[in-house]
Amino acid sequence: MEVVSWIPWSNSEVQTFLCLVGQERIHRDLDGATRNEKTFREISQLLAAHGYQRTSRQCRDKLKKMKSDYRTIKENRKRSGPNSLKHWKWFEQMDAIYGKRPVSIKMESGLDSTTAVLDPMMDNKCFPSCDGFSTTSHKMADSGAAGCGVLVNGSDSKPAAAAMHANDLNLTQCEVYQVVVTPKETTKIENPWRTLTWNPEKRTELMDTIKAYKPTVSSVPQTRVLLIGPVGAGKSSFFNSINSVFRGHVTSQAIAGSSSTSLTTQFRTYSVKAGREGKPLPIILCDTMGLEESKGAGLDVDDISSILEGHMPNRYQFNPSEPLHPDTSGYRKSPDLKEKIHCLSYILDATKVFVMPEKLAEKLKAIRQKANLLGVPQLVVLTKVDDSCPLVKENLTNIYRSVYIKEIMQEASTKLGMPLSCIVPVRNYVEELDLDLNSDVLLLSAVIQMLRFADNYFDEISDQLGNLQNKE
Repeated sequence: MEVVSWIPWSNSEVQTFLCLVGQERIHRDLDGATRNEKTFREISQLLAAHGYQRTSRQCRDKLKKMKSDYRTIKENRKRSGPNSLKHWKWFEQMDAIYGKRPVSIKMESGLDSTTAVLDPMMDNKCFPSCDGFSTTSHKMADSGAAGCGVLVNGSDSKPAAAAMHANDLNLTQCEVYQVVVTPKETTKIENPWRTLTWNPEKRTELMDTIKAYKPTVSSVPQTRVLLIGPVGAGKSSFFNSINSVFRGHVTSQAIAGSSSTSLTTQFRTYSVKAGREGKPLPIILCDTMGLEESKGAGLDVDDISSILEGHMPNRYQFNPSEPLHPDTSGYRKSPDLKEKIHCLSYILDATKVFVMPEKLAEKLKAIRQKANLLGVPQLVVLTKVDDSCPLVKENLTNIYRSVYIKEIMQEASTKLGMPLSCIVPVRNYVEELDLDLNSDVLLLSAVIQMLRFADNYFDEISDQLGNLQNKE
C-alpha cells in the first residue's frame, strides 16, 4: 500500500514542481490531462533529485488541484479584471504552462540557474522600459562562451525560461544587461535589400519551376540535397514543410520535434511528390542526425565524407562512436553519380546564431572543408526567423526589411565563411494546420537556390568529363 504523507508543499517545492510540469516533453506527455501515471512517477523522481519527497499520487493530486484553481481564477479575471489575480501567487506560472502568456518560472536547487538569477532582478524591475520584447539570444562574451541575454519590458510579465537562452539550458555563463536603446529588432528598412514577390502567382511560378527542373547530367534523374545542422535546428521540419507545400496541406512524414538530443537517428532520403498521386519531383532531400557540441555525440563529422560520396545507404543507423566504414552492411563501395550529394545545406536556427558554441562552429567548419575538397556547393538555410524578430513575426514579408535578420545572416556568413548570397531564410511549418502563402514563397525560393547550386556541381562534373575525353 502506498504511504502518503500530507505535509504542506513549500513555495520552493511548488516552484520546482511547476518548472518540471512546464518542461515541453513532460507537458506534452501529460497532454493537458492528469492521468499519466508514468509521467507523474518521473516527476516524483525528479523532485526527489532536488530534495523533495513526493509520491506520484501527490504530484497528480497537486496538479489537479492547481489546474482547478487556475481555471477558477481565470474565470474570475474575465468577470472582475486583472486585480482578481493578486490573491493567488501561482497564477503567473500556471498561465505560462496552460495559457498563452510567456512567463519565467524560477527553479530552485540549480535546475535552471539562469532563470533563478534573472527572475529576482525582473521582480525588482531592474530593467528600464523598452519599446519591444525579444526572446532572441545574443553572444554575450568575448571569449566565445555560450551565454544569454534578455530584453524585457518594465511590466510584471517576464520571458519564459527556455526563451531566454534559445531553448538551450547548457550554458557556460550568464550575463544580465540593461536595455537603454530601442532594440534593433524593431528597426525596419524602407527598401528591402532583397526583392521577393509575395502573391499566389509567384508561388505557382516557383512550384512550376521546381517541377520542370532537370539535372543537366542525364545519368542523374533527381538532385540530392543533404541537410545538416545542430539538434533542433529544423532539418526534418524543413523537409516536412516542402512536402506540405506540394501536397497542398501540412504533413509530417519525417520525425520532427524539440528535444535535447537528435530525434533523427537514421540517414533518410526523402522524395517529394507533386501532390498525393503526383510524380516525384526532381529533388531528394537527405536528412541526417543532428550535430551536437560534445565529442562522441550527434552526427560524427567523419560520416560526412561517406554521405557526400554516396557510400551511405538509406536508413543507415548512425553510431556517434563509430562512423561508417567499408565493412558496414549496405556500404556502397562504388556509388554512381546519382547516389552522391549534389548540394549541401546547413540548417541553422536563427535564434541561436549569435550564441553558437565554439565547438559546434568548429564542427561546421570541418564539414565545410570536407565539402570543399569534394567540390560540393553549399548554402545556409536559416530557420525560425519569425522567432528571431518581432517585425518578421508580425509580417513575414518584412524579412528583407529587418535590420536584425540581416545582422543574423551576416553573423552566419562570418561563422561559416560563406558569402551572404549563400544564405536564405525560411519559416517552417511547425504548429500550423493550414498553409501560408508567404511561408510557401520563402520555402520554395530556398529550394530554387538549392537546385541552382546543384547545377554548379553538375557543370563542374561535365567540365571534368569533357577534359578527360579531350585528353583521350
